[in-house]
Amino acid sequence: MPGFLMTLATPVMCTHGGKGTPVPPAGRVIASGMGVITQAHTYVITGCGFPAATLGAQPPCVSGTLFTGTLRVRSMGLFLGLFPDSMATSKGLPNPTPLIIAPAGQVRVRAQ
Repeated sequence: MPGFLMTLATPVMCTHGGKGTPVPPAGRVIASGMGVITQAHTYVITGCGFPAATLGAQPPCVSGTLFTGTLRVRSMGLFLGLFPDSMATSKGLPNPTPLIIAPAGQVRVRAQ
């Protein structure tokens, strides 16, 4: 299913409200002036509210990854993050809840 490519400016949060910041490996593809997200990117999550909700019994989300993306388009051999497809299989760690990917990213480049 085609979707929009995710870029470094695409807002990502953990399910508990923590902000995800991508740690970029080297990439060459640019969409709307920003580098695109590949499946090799890891999100560092800060401000997760899960420990407060569980009275400190559970650890906060500290990282997140995408497990699916494009089927045909690659950057340096790596598949790219695709909205909305990547959202369904993303995981926050150590709490395996899905990441929330806001649709407010770039809306010009589509891929499959």
